[in-house]
Amino acid sequence: MPPVNPYNKYIKQYQASNINTATPEKLMILLFDGALQFLQKAKVAIEEKNLKERAENIDGARKIIRELMRTIDLENGNDVSKQLFRLYNKMAMNLIKANVQRNSAKIDEVIEDITNIRWGFQKAIEIQNGTITLDEAMQEYQKNSNNVES
Repeated sequence: MPPVNPYNKYIKQYQASNINTATPEKLMILLFDGALQFLQKAKVAIEEKNLKERAENIDGARKIIRELMRTIDLENGNDVSKQLFRLYNKMAMNLIKANVQRNSAKIDEVIEDITNIRWGFQKAIEIQNGTITLDEAMQEYQKNSNNVES
């Protein structure tokens, strides 16, 4: 068992304060980040053949994805909201498969999807705040797309 960090209490207080004072947009980013952390831990648990840790971390990520699904207004939303809901549903199903099959590749798919959604959401926030323009975000996207293809 690893030694207990004497600062854990203060870290938890800081995290709780961040959550309690965060904007709705920041909370979404925190949810994406939390899901990514759970998924990375689940991959390690699969490698280490730790069934309990694998299941707990995959379940943590699935709970976050379900919460993200609840934030979508399907009745008043447009096609984008419906597509996003379907993508979240696909991710949740992939996590069920990953858990049953002990499949890191399925987790990698979900990590890629969440990372892409998080990036887009972060850029939308930056555009809304005036930090960047839509053209700058599109240039960054194209640059990143070209780097992935290379």
